[in-house]
Amino acid sequence: MASVILTICLVSLCVAVGEYVLYNLLVMLAALLRSSRPETNFTPPLTIVIPAHNEEKHIRRKLESVLQSDYPRELINVIVVDDGSTDDTARQVREVAGDRVALIQTGERKGKIFAQKLAFSQASTEILAITDATVLTEPDAFRKLARHMADPQVGAVSASVMVRNRGTNYLTRISQFLFDIQNAQKLGESLLDSAAGPFGQLSLIRRAAVGDFSTEVIYEDREFGIILRKRGFRTILAPEVVATYHAPESFEDFSRQKQRNIGAMMQSVVRHRGLLYNLRYGWYGLLIFPEYSLFRILRVYLLMIAFLAAFVYCAAFERGFAVSLLSSMVGVVFFGYVIGTALLAPIVSERWRFLRDILISVPAMALVATHFAVASLKYFRGDFSSLWERVKRDRAV
Repeated sequence: MASVILTICLVSLCVAVGEYVLYNLLVMLAALLRSSRPETNFTPPLTIVIPAHNEEKHIRRKLESVLQSDYPRELINVIVVDDGSTDDTARQVREVAGDRVALIQTGERKGKIFAQKLAFSQASTEILAITDATVLTEPDAFRKLARHMADPQVGAVSASVMVRNRGTNYLTRISQFLFDIQNAQKLGESLLDSAAGPFGQLSLIRRAAVGDFSTEVIYEDREFGIILRKRGFRTILAPEVVATYHAPESFEDFSRQKQRNIGAMMQSVVRHRGLLYNLRYGWYGLLIFPEYSLFRILRVYLLMIAFLAAFVYCAAFERGFAVSLLSSMVGVVFFGYVIGTALLAPIVSERWRFLRDILISVPAMALVATHFAVASLKYFRGDFSSLWERVKRDRAV
């Protein structure tokens, strides 16, 4: 029995840590071999979709940013969907944009993905841009993204995401760190097969490739990525394009956001379990989808099993071995996290800052890990919905 418990402990630990290190090694190598950026000047007609719920403080600047784009003006349409706002979002849209922007009001709050689906049904172009009201871009962002859509196999292309308020506090700095990881991983996944999903902050999507989609999902970007890959299209990241995002500044908002993200992971496993380790979908089915939708949840539970087994083993059979075993396990987890994350540094835009932030991120990663247990319980209780929760961004500019 002692050997069985110890084996469970060591296998769980090695799988949890080893998978993280190997995954990041693989996507890093894939990204370093990425092909050159497209040279085409492909500029198809484009509809920019902006869902908004109580964004009176930010929608004006957002629209000014969009309307200052260097994309050919005659090829751009803009649709703002006011999703049940109770503030002056609609008035701000009318004042700043007039007839240059189509405003759709839902009357009551329906949720972000419902707002996007409504806008998709009203759009007249094949290529759609989805972007949030608090996200800002450079004038050439849409033109640079559109070049990638010249490839008919590309169903979606995303900008890299940077946090413009990252210097506000520890949580916003960690938000930037987490986006650094996602940017790097999506870049590698793009070449390996297909990124797990487009960023909701700013992406171009081929409407026919997405087709009809459910409005009962927690996060639309994750669902879009899965649908596209199922239909034979790829989702890629354009590292030369940057969208700046205002991250949550309070613990309450940070926690809510992470729990919803974890809930979306669990939902995608249940909804699309046929993708798991399905060779028909190449590296996406074999590695990328399992990592994003299963292993990020499973890893936490494997570590819990490993440490629980270690406690049982030491209490029942080797009490004098407890300190040595547990401290060694903590060391394996710590160095596995540091090394596995540092592997991404060569493909991160600000690599030295990223490397410095690895150590300060350790407490935050422990916090995120606890959210997996909380979010798991909430998901199985049915506490998540497709309605977006309002994040306090009053300091956003």
